[in-house]
Amino acid sequence: MGTDGIENGLLFGGRAIASQPTDALPSALPTNRPQTGASQPDTSSVGISPTAEKTIADIQVRVLDEFGRLRLIANPHGFLQALNLQPGDPYDPHAVKVSLAKVEDFAEQITFTDEPTADPQQIALVITAQEPNKLFYGFGRFSEPTALRGPLRPDVTDTVSNRAVGFSISAFGGLANIGDSGQSLAVGVVGGINALGVELDYSYQLDDSSGLAINFANQRGVETEFDEGEIDIDTPSGGDPWVHRIGGGAEYFREFNSALSGAVGLSYQRVTVRDAAFSDDTFAFDEVGNSLTVSEGGADDLLTINLVGELDYRDNPINPASGSRLLIGVDQSIPVGNASIFFNRISASYTYFMPLNLFGFAQGDRTLVLNAQGGTIIGDAPPYEAFSLGGPNSVRGYERGEVGSGRSFVQATAEYRFPLANFNTFNREINLGGTLFTDFGSDLGSGDTVIGIPGEARDKPGSGFGGGIGLRAVTDFATGRVELGANDQGDINVLFSVGDRF
Repeated sequence: MGTDGIENGLLFGGRAIASQPTDALPSALPTNRPQTGASQPDTSSVGISPTAEKTIADIQVRVLDEFGRLRLIANPHGFLQALNLQPGDPYDPHAVKVSLAKVEDFAEQITFTDEPTADPQQIALVITAQEPNKLFYGFGRFSEPTALRGPLRPDVTDTVSNRAVGFSISAFGGLANIGDSGQSLAVGVVGGINALGVELDYSYQLDDSSGLAINFANQRGVETEFDEGEIDIDTPSGGDPWVHRIGGGAEYFREFNSALSGAVGLSYQRVTVRDAAFSDDTFAFDEVGNSLTVSEGGADDLLTINLVGELDYRDNPINPASGSRLLIGVDQSIPVGNASIFFNRISASYTYFMPLNLFGFAQGDRTLVLNAQGGTIIGDAPPYEAFSLGGPNSVRGYERGEVGSGRSFVQATAEYRFPLANFNTFNREINLGGTLFTDFGSDLGSGDTVIGIPGEARDKPGSGFGGGIGLRAVTDFATGRVELGANDQGDINVLFSVGDRF
């Protein structure tokens, strides 16, 4: 699914399971999107003659293989969809170059030329690409919306209680379009102070716009719903509650057009709570008698049908400066096992990127980012599936999960991004930017309706406000964030994270 990154191999009929993470930037070609306050580059610098008022009559995509042989791609639907180009569009060489920079991870090198047609007001656009590097890797979580569940799988909102507290780092790697078969394999790992996990993924591209994927995941962590707050509650043995999730799933994904994509899948998890990372002991209740699982036996079977949809109008999926993105997710559980869990969870996130030239100290985009999120659970609300608020992707100024753990939630953010400096280190371009932000989140008083009342038992406030300043270091490898936040309780903290927030 084309989203925050473009998957290797899509041009050639294979969908990589993991696209570049949201923090990844292209590396082979410079991303020359016009910068706020910057002059437009001369199109002659890319070897293209001025072509005012001309339109694109035809687009051809040619592939240069490892032996130097050219072949024509008969139906480059996925590539052109990602480029957002089609015959009939006005021809702007600079805009074409910017579009190619967005999809350069399709191949080792991408170039283009224009050729005349019988109509002097039209041109034929010829794109030449070298075979892609089938090996991919990155830090952070996979970036595309997904109906699968796992430690590297993104959720519609980051408030879902399946992330560990404390610092952790995720990495993945794999092979895309193995043997030009459209099949891809990936493996990802998560490690940190309170987190440990592994995920294996396989996908098969059915055509240029749809495919199938399956995964297996095994993760343990001290999750946000069972930590933070004014009161520390442990397992009866005195250890932190470590949530163990093991399972897998299958999904069908599809791109309907350049903006709209979606996926539907079936996921299964066996959920238990332990008292240490490698403990075999399971617990159904904490030390004061609150439920940790739905089943009194301490092991829950969670089977869900998952749907996710994305409507993406961002100008650049890697580092957007304008446009919008809407994510909607629906999870319907099917009662199985002793717990017989039955719920429907609905969540949504909308982000709007608006160019706003207030100030900046280097060449680059100045952008106001507005985000609103919300969600609710109808039916059973297991504590490990509640919405947890607070942290770098929620209300900054609070630690992860410190604001509340509820059946429902709303959250809002305003963030201004501005450039500070651009430089090169170890042959890598680094764009250093600053942020000013303010966040608000609330569980809408629903903390006492979650099974085991994890938020209420730990005396979490249920709502909170935070604001502060931050630094964003954007490279072709990852985005690092350091944010200093203060909350309405008078606390100040520093948050470190990898990957973009939106």
